[in-house]
Amino acid sequence: MGFTQHLVVFLEPCTGSFLQLFVTCVVVVIVYGFVLGTYRITLHPLARFPGPKLAAFTQWYETYYEFFKKPGGQFLFHYRKLHEKYGPIVRISPFEIHIQDSSFFEEMFSQSLPWDKPKHLEHRFNNSTGTFPTPKHEIHRHRRAALNPFFSKRTIATAAPMMQDQLTKLCNRLRREYQGTGKVLRLDWMWGCIASDIVVRYCFDRGYGFLEAPDFESPFIQALFDLLNDVHLVTQFPWIATVFNALPESIAEALQPGLRSVNHYNREMAKQISDILDNQADSKTPDQKTVFNALLESDLPCEEVTLTRLQHEAITVIGAGFETTKYALSVASFHIVNTPSIYRRLRQELEAAIPDPHNIPPLSELERLPYLTACIQECIRMSYGVAQRASRISDTITLRYKSYIIPRGTVISMDNYSISHDESIFPDSYTFKPERWLNDPIAPDGKKLTRYLVSFGRGTRSCLGINLAYAEMYISMANVYRSFEFELFDTDRDAVDCYRDMFLPHAKPGTRGVRRFLPAAFPPNTNPSDNNTDSNKRIQIARGITFVKTRINVLLVDHVFWPTTSSAASSPFENPKVGVVGTNKRVRRTDKRFNIRSFWNMLGALYLGAIISKFEPRTPLTEMSLLYRVDVGPFLDPPTS
Repeated sequence: MGFTQHLVVFLEPCTGSFLQLFVTCVVVVIVYGFVLGTYRITLHPLARFPGPKLAAFTQWYETYYEFFKKPGGQFLFHYRKLHEKYGPIVRISPFEIHIQDSSFFEEMFSQSLPWDKPKHLEHRFNNSTGTFPTPKHEIHRHRRAALNPFFSKRTIATAAPMMQDQLTKLCNRLRREYQGTGKVLRLDWMWGCIASDIVVRYCFDRGYGFLEAPDFESPFIQALFDLLNDVHLVTQFPWIATVFNALPESIAEALQPGLRSVNHYNREMAKQISDILDNQADSKTPDQKTVFNALLESDLPCEEVTLTRLQHEAITVIGAGFETTKYALSVASFHIVNTPSIYRRLRQELEAAIPDPHNIPPLSELERLPYLTACIQECIRMSYGVAQRASRISDTITLRYKSYIIPRGTVISMDNYSISHDESIFPDSYTFKPERWLNDPIAPDGKKLTRYLVSFGRGTRSCLGINLAYAEMYISMANVYRSFEFELFDTDRDAVDCYRDMFLPHAKPGTRGVRRFLPAAFPPNTNPSDNNTDSNKRIQIARGITFVKTRINVLLVDHVFWPTTSSAASSPFENPKVGVVGTNKRVRRTDKRFNIRSFWNMLGALYLGAIISKFEPRTPLTEMSLLYRVDVGPFLDPPTS
């Protein structure tokens, strides 16, 4: 008898009992789950609230839409559909009620209500002792009180010169590296770098050189963004964070390469905190106070200013401080440049208020510019702050909504996205309309429209960095849009629209960001989108051909373009219309296009000069036509009108 046969004989008495035990366990789990689910649907205190039975039965309902349904983060859009079916109050999980009613937002998030956060959300960003994820209201209140003076409007105003220095540095790089070179600029990356540099310098008095990153592609910023892709995994399965934190750092970085730059940042923060603690022990006064000094000098007890707690606070500040501002500025960049009337009006206001783009007025003056303010408010509305619903719970609060009394201990949630797209308050809400914020507008209920600008939240847990974010946006937009003209490059709304709720709004997967060209400097007090006269058309053509470096993509075997071009090449003065604005509309485009910039350069100044001299004023001119102008900067001087 072989070894295998002996083993089978030895284990045979155990096999039946083990199988029976396994089957028994499976049956018990199934029966328990069925009984528990039946209780949740029929006898649970939330059983009478409207909503799908499956959502009341199990939390796997939410898990499916957040984690398994591609591309992830789809529960936001699903429960909005549930509201269309069930009404303004819906049970979206066994323990959670979601309310979609803009008029109830301020009552729900009142300063007087001591809401806690659900405990299971504490560890999703690996900073459980930071102010933001703190579950208990009283602990959160004390932690936030220590930070409030550091982020007050008055304190932020003192940092405006530092912000302007960073914007000057950014603008100098844009002039040197991008303006007139034909190089494509990723505006979303650029905004991420400037926001990160400002936040880190203000909060920690350190420079990490984000603005020097090649092409503005910072590994640290990208790593933080990528880590959000795991937010639903950690939220739905909190034990994963515990297991991951128990791994050696080298293994964790091998599994998640982006952690290398994040861990480097954490080590730098730990070193800075240690230095501050040493200086405090030696009674040394810092040259520049940081957020750590603010915490150490507060009334917080000793256990609240440990190295770990301060590190977690640093993660909170940098994580919340740059990504939301980056997204808001990216939304503004797309919609402003993509809408000529908005772009023109903003440029006119900035040129009138800022005659010299190298001499930007102080923040207090920028805040008085009505159209710039309206653009900022609209981009804040359409960037939502966070996409994920704000969930609250309390053992002491019994909340009433219409005829419903929501029992204590129930998770209650609302979200910014639904308020921002309430068509009764913001008609045509998916369209970027700064004009809706002009002249102190009133909402349909008679209250100020700003009451429904909720991207920074409301109540005791509203965004701590609201004043810093506003200051960044005023100074950034004033500098960049006064100093430069931008032109679209292969960008559509998919690059900025909220397609996934990954705690923060994420664009459609596969998009390549907000991409723009910076043409060479335009003469002052002129506007490239002002095309009301033939003279302005001629100037635009000259600028487009003389200054703009871009591409012309045409069909290789096109039956209109190539025969006409062949004739024009041999007799340019007899064929002046080839290449003028509008030609692109007559070119049939397929996937078989290719770049023929070298062909246009070959024709040289003679041919292109003839096109300009014989430009037909009746030819239609559009903003998009700038995409099809050619790189002939070395050959021509712009004609005068």
